[in-house]
Amino acid sequence: MKITGIEAFGDVRGRTAAGVRSVYFIMGTGCYPGLSEGIQKLDRRLSADERCLYRRVTSFPLPGVKEAAEYGDKWDRLCRGEKVLSQETETALKEVCAIYRSARKNINPSIEKNLAAMLMFRADRLLEGLAASGGKCPKLVCSGKAGSKEYLFCLMAALMGIDVLLLCPSGEPSLPDGMVRREELIKLGENKEFTLPEYQPSRTECAGSGAIAIASKVGAKAARAAVPAVSGNHIPLTVPSSPVRTPAVSTSAAPVGERTSQSGEMSFEELATLASSVVMINLHNSRGKVIGSGSGIIIGSGGYILTNFHVAGGARSFSVQLENDENIYRTNEIIKYHPNLDLAILRIDRQLTPMRFYSGREELRRGQKVVAIGSPLGLFNSVSDGIISGFREINGVDMIQFTAPISGGSSGGALLNMFGEVIGISTAGFSKGQNLNLAVGYKDIIPFIGNLRDQ
Repeated sequence: MKITGIEAFGDVRGRTAAGVRSVYFIMGTGCYPGLSEGIQKLDRRLSADERCLYRRVTSFPLPGVKEAAEYGDKWDRLCRGEKVLSQETETALKEVCAIYRSARKNINPSIEKNLAAMLMFRADRLLEGLAASGGKCPKLVCSGKAGSKEYLFCLMAALMGIDVLLLCPSGEPSLPDGMVRREELIKLGENKEFTLPEYQPSRTECAGSGAIAIASKVGAKAARAAVPAVSGNHIPLTVPSSPVRTPAVSTSAAPVGERTSQSGEMSFEELATLASSVVMINLHNSRGKVIGSGSGIIIGSGGYILTNFHVAGGARSFSVQLENDENIYRTNEIIKYHPNLDLAILRIDRQLTPMRFYSGREELRRGQKVVAIGSPLGLFNSVSDGIISGFREINGVDMIQFTAPISGGSSGGALLNMFGEVIGISTAGFSKGQNLNLAVGYKDIIPFIGNLRDQ
């Protein structure tokens, strides 16, 4: 049956024949006057239909760091051949990951693991009781900010036997070039920002047409986990004030600072231009409210940004600000993290100019001059100088102690030598002392980021 609108989606029913179930996966773009009323009418109709299991969601939940770790562990066990999901859920998950893998260049196991963990988490939160249809027709309507992961979640739901309608009032989500598309696209009206009303069920719920052929049984839920509190002597996060604009600087495709560092030490003025590869990160809670800020170091041209785990771990999403770029880049991609080292990597959808890292040609020395770049108290990309004042072991991690002043919001910023090379990432400070600051050093950072800094 050809789908032409949201009412038609309510009319269709996936069917099972010869042990194979055909379902509908529809993407509706744009909006029109009366869309909210039409959706609410669909809610009432399908919620009251005894032949259906119906759910509508207006936002896609994000896992906390501990949840992401537990679902990542489940993915590792699945890859080792352990039975952790139903066969139908496992098949759908692996097919979606294969589609993503074929479309993304230079994808590594950490990125795929992050995707799989996100999909399993959302399946447990949003599809529980819906996939196990018991002979009824399951239907899912999704709206909210949608990108490639939200699209893939909806595709996974369809592959699990659920009729899916993904509503995108502002237009089609941005998907990687070459990604296999499995949905039927319908145009509902003009593309514009529009928020659909929250779903209010009218009765108790069970916890070439766009049809996709899949196996018929579905099911199984997984364990849930709470978001942990992050402990330690970390710099407290603060809500940023308006950032300070800086003069334009030139950039190149190569890591910044590379040419000058080969000819000798850089001046403080030259080192300050490297702030173009340091970002400010605003942290958002599940409602989108800004709850703090931190800093980050651009490490890969493919949008990869290094920051501290204690910066990334408490947020549900992030908005990243670049120097001399009026755009704000929203993301919820945490590519990898290491709580003990207090390191994490985010990714935004933009080509970037990475910083160059120190190669370790000789040991760092006490008394060596350093420069710190970050956004203390939301003051975008402030530059300060000092020296290495010592080397400490804190909770089993080797740290660089330095005197360049930093404050709340500096966490995740760059600590540079006089050749413009990253020797550490600003991590913590002692509130009861003057300029007693700590950075995780390059010897731990470089193995952690691996080949991501080459992308």
